[in-house]
Amino acid sequence: MRTSSNILKSIFLAALFGLSMSSLPVPGQAGETGEDPDDADLVMSVDEIAQELSNPVTAVRSIFSDFEYRTFQGELPDSDSMTSLIYLFTPSIPFQLDNGKNLLLRATIPFYFDQPVWETYFGHPIWEVDRSYAEFLLRQSPQVTADSGRFLPGHDHIADVTYDVAYGGVSERGFISMFGIAGVLPTSQDISASRHQYLLGPEVALGKSADWGVIGAWVTHLVDVAGDSDFNTNETTVKVFFAYGLGNGWQIISNPTILYDWEADSGNELLLPIGGGVAKTTRIGRTPIKFEFELQKYIESSSRFGPEWLFTFSITPLISNPYMK
Repeated sequence: MRTSSNILKSIFLAALFGLSMSSLPVPGQAGETGEDPDDADLVMSVDEIAQELSNPVTAVRSIFSDFEYRTFQGELPDSDSMTSLIYLFTPSIPFQLDNGKNLLLRATIPFYFDQPVWETYFGHPIWEVDRSYAEFLLRQSPQVTADSGRFLPGHDHIADVTYDVAYGGVSERGFISMFGIAGVLPTSQDISASRHQYLLGPEVALGKSADWGVIGAWVTHLVDVAGDSDFNTNETTVKVFFAYGLGNGWQIISNPTILYDWEADSGNELLLPIGGGVAKTTRIGRTPIKFEFELQKYIESSSRFGPEWLFTFSITPLISNPYMK
């Protein structure tokens, strides 16, 4: 089994590869028409690049690196002392078609530095583990009570990989629409925190792109289609995207992810954060890069155990897209 240091090295090398790819001429960059790229200015301004990277159906290619730090709350003992740190590595490759629409291929590889897991016990005083409950399973587990076990810190690991394939684009009036299929693969290296299920379902993105910025949402519904049958997965996720341009590459942003678990017990179904932050798009050398900082507060969360605060920091370099016409 690979050690956590080897895993981190692999992710770091992948990120370096993406950054090296981003040094190639970006869409609209002078030099693609025979001009000297060392003397010519970029055709796309930082504000235009910021707008494109805020648009989920953009034709530009990017690598999204996101760090998410969460605190938790709940009825179970020590819920408010639990935290998690996650790194999300998301390459996004759009293929621009002859009709002007895009075929988007995207995957997210999550790496958990830690993840709180509730473990129930039996056989006192031996205290052998009976079953482990990750956050998603605690939402639908009424048998889990305060005296049934305790939280144990998780270890660093690659979690379940998500992917999606979608088709759509932006109309001449700026209307955003994209439709596709999303899924999750049971690739987690931590058996106590994995669903052990294959998830699949439809997704749709609707929104508006205008001179001031972009606004809209991704809506995804996932169900289990194979794997562990001890519990069911039936979740709807709404990923809001909002960016308001301030000029010179600065934006006000808000990207909360709302989740409704249709299998959860009463009082544990909804995760609803609100908040916002700032983004800055700049160039490091000839590479356009977007930096984002955001803070969100969960005004609705699972009463048994769920997130309370979320802080995110992300880096997104723009990459040359040979499939853009």
